[in-house]
Amino acid sequence: MKKSLLLAVILILTVGITALATDVVSAPFTKDAPVLDGKLDDAAWALAAEKGGKVNLNYHLNGKKNTSGLETEVYVAWDYDYLYIAYKCYQDESTLINTIANDGGAVWIDEDDVEMFFDTMFPASTYKQFVSNPNGIRSVTAAGWDVWAEIYKDHWIVEIAIPFDLFNVWPDVGDEWACNFSRHIGYLTGAGDGEWLTFSPLVGSTFLDASTLCLLEFVR
Repeated sequence: MKKSLLLAVILILTVGITALATDVVSAPFTKDAPVLDGKLDDAAWALAAEKGGKVNLNYHLNGKKNTSGLETEVYVAWDYDYLYIAYKCYQDESTLINTIANDGGAVWIDEDDVEMFFDTMFPASTYKQFVSNPNGIRSVTAAGWDVWAEIYKDHWIVEIAIPFDLFNVWPDVGDEWACNFSRHIGYLTGAGDGEWLTFSPLVGSTFLDASTLCLLEFVR
């Protein structure tokens, strides 16, 4: 009986550790900054895919598995001055809702958007939020960073460069920050949990909770 109980505890712990290990973004250092042009043909993005800096948004809110049929790839890399992020959002061009074209717009209400959350500590106690959309606007943090977006027939891409100056912290190899990446699907507005996609499975009914951010590690 005791042996069976011990094996059960070990199994639970093993599953838990495995789950946690998948909720990590390993952003590689790049010597060549990506060009923000709406194309993912830069060496930095290939390096991210190779080194653990490429993740998918596999969850809706409240830990529900993604059932939208829409895939979202996120790439993360860095150099001494910038944190680089790219989104590839699969979606038929005809279903996009992207009327907001000015910085500061509230795209998260009923349009398509992508959102990023970062803290310079892990676990996080606060966060800085960045929002963009298929038009390449900047919102929430509405200035001080660069973005470019392009729309294609079956997907749209957003490329982002955030200077570490905005955090007043410049990471080194081995440093650990906190992060989450999300996406709002405009045509699913009103569908509840299903209208949102998230990297972190810890998100409940809102992204605005620092405790739900996952580990972002800076690697060589």
